[in-house]
Amino acid sequence: MVDRKIMLDLHTFSILVDTLGKEGKLTEAEEVFNVMIQRGVEPDTITYSSLIDGYCLQNKMDEAVKVFNTMIRNGCSPFIVSYSILIHGYCKNRRIDEAMILFREMTINGMIPDSITYNTLIGGFCQVGRPKTALELFHEMQGCGQHPNVQTYAILLDGLFKNLHFPEAMALFQAMEDKRLDLNIVIYSILIDGMCNVGKLTTARELFNTLPTKGFQANV
Repeated sequence: MVDRKIMLDLHTFSILVDTLGKEGKLTEAEEVFNVMIQRGVEPDTITYSSLIDGYCLQNKMDEAVKVFNTMIRNGCSPFIVSYSILIHGYCKNRRIDEAMILFREMTINGMIPDSITYNTLIGGFCQVGRPKTALELFHEMQGCGQHPNVQTYAILLDGLFKNLHFPEAMALFQAMEDKRLDLNIVIYSILIDGMCNVGKLTTARELFNTLPTKGFQANV
């Protein structure tokens, strides 16, 4: 379609870049991106973000950052999703400090991080063995008026257990019960697995046996 010189608009070019990037066809995505510029179609924040996402999906963080900086240099202001894509890429590559720098830059620029961004960072800190920082970020999130969802609790609970912070994990679970959150099977699975890992097998078995009374099908 591009080779035949069919006239494409910004929206169509952006869809092509996004689709090719998600399919891992970065060379083709770059070619489409370059063709649109050659034809005088200026990329917008959505187009740049799609290309950034493609690089992040392939763990090519340096290239993703270059595109991000080019976007800003060309006068396109990043959206929250633009920052979130990069932050997720950094976390996936265990470059958590760089993710946090970007997060702080985002807030300085007046953007309010959403639960997706917080969840990504909390999970990232847990992944690199820094659950206390994840817990601090969890409290900061609430202080900024963002309400943690069940997924937030699940990510943090799992991270605390896997980093052997049992008292903090149980305190978090108690807080969930106190708030009367709608706990799902994922939460209980994390709880049972965490108890098993610290040797509390009897308690884990007792909790497992209560699952049917909570409306869950216990799978062995």
